[in-house]
Amino acid sequence: MAIVALGLLALVQGVWAVKMYSDQVADFQRRVESAAYKSIYKAFRMDAIPGLQAAEQINLDLEEFALHFEPNLLELDIREPYTARILETTSGEGRTLLRHSSGEPLGEKVHTCLIPVDDDGMFALHLTIRLPYGQFWGNMWGLLLCSALIVVLLSGILYWMVRTMFRQRSLEEMRRDFTNNITHELKTPISVAMAATDALQNFSAEANPERRSRYMQIVAAQLEQLAAMVEKILSVSVEGREEKLNMEKIFLFPTIESIRDDALMGMENPPEIIVRCPADLSLTADRLHLKNVIATLLGNAVKHGFRENAPGNTVIISATTGNGRAVITVADNGVGISREHLKHIFEKYYRVPQGDLQKARGYGLGLFYAKRVVERHGGSISVKSHVGKGSEFIIELPLGYDNSN
Repeated sequence: MAIVALGLLALVQGVWAVKMYSDQVADFQRRVESAAYKSIYKAFRMDAIPGLQAAEQINLDLEEFALHFEPNLLELDIREPYTARILETTSGEGRTLLRHSSGEPLGEKVHTCLIPVDDDGMFALHLTIRLPYGQFWGNMWGLLLCSALIVVLLSGILYWMVRTMFRQRSLEEMRRDFTNNITHELKTPISVAMAATDALQNFSAEANPERRSRYMQIVAAQLEQLAAMVEKILSVSVEGREEKLNMEKIFLFPTIESIRDDALMGMENPPEIIVRCPADLSLTADRLHLKNVIATLLGNAVKHGFRENAPGNTVIISATTGNGRAVITVADNGVGISREHLKHIFEKYYRVPQGDLQKARGYGLGLFYAKRVVERHGGSISVKSHVGKGSEFIIELPLGYDNSN
């Protein structure tokens, strides 16, 4: 309805502009013919009283006509060039008897009229005058510009409304997918932990220290995973919330090693994960959040970056320092991300369509969470990706202290 209304408005504005232009042309023609009638009477017919003097005795002098016609035009603010001819019309051929011109070329856009000179219809004045199209448009440009601006403004508002509507619809679909996915993601560690707890209670695991230890490790790992997921959800659930960071000195190499082991757990055909990080490289950060960020990038590379069972899958995690900052990169040689999706991957709930990739689950919060955590640490996160060649995520974080100590 809005599009139809906008179209009707544009149509009405167009019809109004054409009508206004036509009215100006008609008014100009009327004024010219009025000036011509007045000039004919003064130049030719002052002595041509109908019924008292024959038409053939009228004094036809176009120079005298011009002496009256041109001042009459100036009074009407008309300065266009013209030509005038006296035609003999009784023969039916319209022979030209006299001709007068203002001297300037008329061009193609002209107005022509034929005005009788005498009551007997023996002679007629054939007048041609140039139409001032530039003047017509000059009189209208302000109104036309305002009308065009109104249409453009309404079109912009309509575009913004439609775009916002579709974005809201897309966001609602992503939120619905998030609800479905997060339900599954939360149920999985809970189910595993409950199964291990049930085994401890019902199958005499306490009698077997090794089995009990294994079950307790499973419960602890699942609870840690559950805590990390809940923390991630809470961190992004309220926009603008300034959660407190527990800053401490962290050595990156053992942190990355533990994340690598967790990422490969339970995979049948895991990619090769290469860690390139000095053993003494450390920085000040929130341990839980930083670990979650790196785990998110590594998990995405492992779960989403490769085609299933493809040979040569490799992920390289590297960490270096320079200019008082730590640079952490997670690079893979997988399928890559197309440009159309690359600009949206840090948006909330956004997930890159997987196509023929393995159907790994997710809820579209990981990269949004990672970006927010990195920025809270005073750093930045960026990505480089080429379809068919792989992706590289780059994190830059301030060291927070003298790294030489």
